[in-house]
Amino acid sequence: MSVDVAYKERRDELTRKLNENALLNRQIDDNETKMEQTIIYLTIGQESLTFLEKIANSRRAGMKTKIESVLSEALQLVYGPTYRVEMSYTVKRNRSDMTIEVVRKTPQGEVRRDPTTGTGGGVADTITVPLRLLVLLGSKQTDKVALLDEPYKHVDTERVEIVAEFLKVLSDRLDMQTIVLSHHEQMQDKADKSYEVSEKDGISKVVER
Repeated sequence: MSVDVAYKERRDELTRKLNENALLNRQIDDNETKMEQTIIYLTIGQESLTFLEKIANSRRAGMKTKIESVLSEALQLVYGPTYRVEMSYTVKRNRSDMTIEVVRKTPQGEVRRDPTTGTGGGVADTITVPLRLLVLLGSKQTDKVALLDEPYKHVDTERVEIVAEFLKVLSDRLDMQTIVLSHHEQMQDKADKSYEVSEKDGISKVVER
């Protein structure tokens, strides 16, 4: 092999390697650019997610305060100012779990109880009725009409008139028509319209009071 041929082959080999190296450098530059863009997108996405979570938490906190206020007002109206309602919620797998506690001030300190256990049924009724109305109001499918069947059946008789008045005030405040089925005459007395169902010879008749 002549010197000229060997030199040419070496030169061609060097040129080929230089071209390969340039191609690799371009690929590295492209990949670095893509990585930088991906990091930017991920950062923006994470910041957006954090922002949305803050908005969601803020709305939850605001709604929590409003619900606590309404339920506490109902409880204090019936059982006195020593009672209030506290709510807490946790978010797991994009699902919120809520806990409601009845808090009562006593000379020995605060007593906390689950309204469905350890308290009279009247306390649970006093809380759940306005809570159900608030849930209906927050539903996109509601037409602002609520039908309540014996909503205060566990409340002491002497307190029925009080909760009936509160229910009427709450319905006005929420701008929601509330239809109540009840055996309590006090509920009938507070209603804007009242009907009685009587039965004779197996035939039911509805009469406006």
